[in-house]
Amino acid sequence: PDFTELGIRLYKAFEKAGFKNAIVVKQQPDDAEWDAGDIRYNVLRWTASPKPPFGGYGPSMKNPKTGEIFGADIMLEYTMITGSDFLSKLYGSDTEYTNFDAYEHEPETNCIQRHVVMENLQFAKSAAIISGATDDEITRLQKESITATVIHEIGHTLGLMHNMKASQLFTPAQLADADFIEGKCLTASVMDYAITNVTKDRSKQGQYDDVTVGPYDIWAIQLGYTPFETEEDRQALLNESTKPEHIFGNDADDMRSSERGIDPRVMIYDQSSDAVTYLIDRVELTNDLLKDAKSKFIKEGQSYQELRRAYYTLSNQKAIACIVFSSYIGGIYIDRAMAGQIGETQPYTPVSSAYQKKAMNAINTYIFAPDAFDAPNDLYNYIAKQRRGFDFFSGSEDPKIHSQVLGYQKNVLKHLLHPNTLQRISDSELYGNEYSLSLVMRDLNDAIFKADISGNVNSFRQNLQLAYTNMLIDMLTGKQTDTFTNTSKSMALFNLKNIRTMASNTGNISSKAHKQHLRTLIDNALKEIK
Repeated sequence: PDFTELGIRLYKAFEKAGFKNAIVVKQQPDDAEWDAGDIRYNVLRWTASPKPPFGGYGPSMKNPKTGEIFGADIMLEYTMITGSDFLSKLYGSDTEYTNFDAYEHEPETNCIQRHVVMENLQFAKSAAIISGATDDEITRLQKESITATVIHEIGHTLGLMHNMKASQLFTPAQLADADFIEGKCLTASVMDYAITNVTKDRSKQGQYDDVTVGPYDIWAIQLGYTPFETEEDRQALLNESTKPEHIFGNDADDMRSSERGIDPRVMIYDQSSDAVTYLIDRVELTNDLLKDAKSKFIKEGQSYQELRRAYYTLSNQKAIACIVFSSYIGGIYIDRAMAGQIGETQPYTPVSSAYQKKAMNAINTYIFAPDAFDAPNDLYNYIAKQRRGFDFFSGSEDPKIHSQVLGYQKNVLKHLLHPNTLQRISDSELYGNEYSLSLVMRDLNDAIFKADISGNVNSFRQNLQLAYTNMLIDMLTGKQTDTFTNTSKSMALFNLKNIRTMASNTGNISSKAHKQHLRTLIDNALKEIK
């Protein structure tokens, strides 16, 4: 993209603050007599490091007494476009999968926008290629991704924080309307880590990524930079925080970690005001794309590395979606408006029972069900890693499909069975949550066992059932047992006894052995419970 043009898209935010041409972007001439490291110049520059710690970075220097930003730069790594060590590890290894906890960071110093952009770009490119996109469309996709990253990092230099709640602005239908979204920021703020907008109906694909700032960004810059004549004027603008387009939640609130957030709308890798519906479409698109991946990515005379990358890129979307699904179960919507402010609701509102159940059903259908990972079996024969020198010393090269799938499933279970999640479900029953702990635990047990425990249990489900059973046992006898509430432990015991009853000696030999394993684990655990 033309970076000088980005100044036009950004300075409109300053016009409302009373400044004309606040941002001007110029190309440094080859014969410039000034250095890019000169603090008097705010520079956007490309770098090419052997092992870059970031792809897009917007550091700034502030006056510690006043907070005034007196210097800022943008650095863009070349690997943001070409790929990186991180991406080859993420998509080139059959044991790697998305784990949001690995993305913990200090929001002021370590922006992971590059990681988000690369995962998004890889998926969108895979979807476009499989769907028969033209070279022009691929170029447009890359251009939009770079534009979004640059504007995001410039936002940091201007003092804007991450806004992980901004993706709630538009509905799934609006995001699928190419005419409606053209030229817009797809969220309320370019400072979100939302997923790339890839439509399920490929014939309706419009804009993939943000190409300008969002309404929250304009409002926040106006609030931060306007030289208000009176405190009343400043307060009047501040009171607009309750407008839907000014929705906000930063890194301190986001739910990528079960330890911390409680509002599922404040999340990375989501999109739209109905994230569950949007991501169900995403998973179904992924399943459809996997069917054609082999024919699109195998090229005569080349290795199978691109097919392998496409497989893990597409599969990872399911893992991402299900982590987002799980965040809505036991979720609490937060409203930080002041008492009496126009547009305020109440500080804490539990996610509706219907929406929590919708999220649980999505988890059941797309990650727990016996057929959730029915990828074309012959695909596994071809996802071979390209050998480079002696890079197989770290382990055998065969794809570890079961480890991959179990990793996805355990990520969801770790959140649903986290002591914070279980306690929040119980506590919120006191102020409006109708999806009680007993119902959640019943539905979770049913999702993991009901479909097949009386007959044959496939290998994916055997791994899932054993992992879940061991987690229930750990709640009762593990080192962290004291962190769980009594009601949580009671439900764990209740579910274990139900599993013991269901796990009868039926099915094929493998299934009988599996159920015997379950019974033995539970019997031994029950002896330890005091």
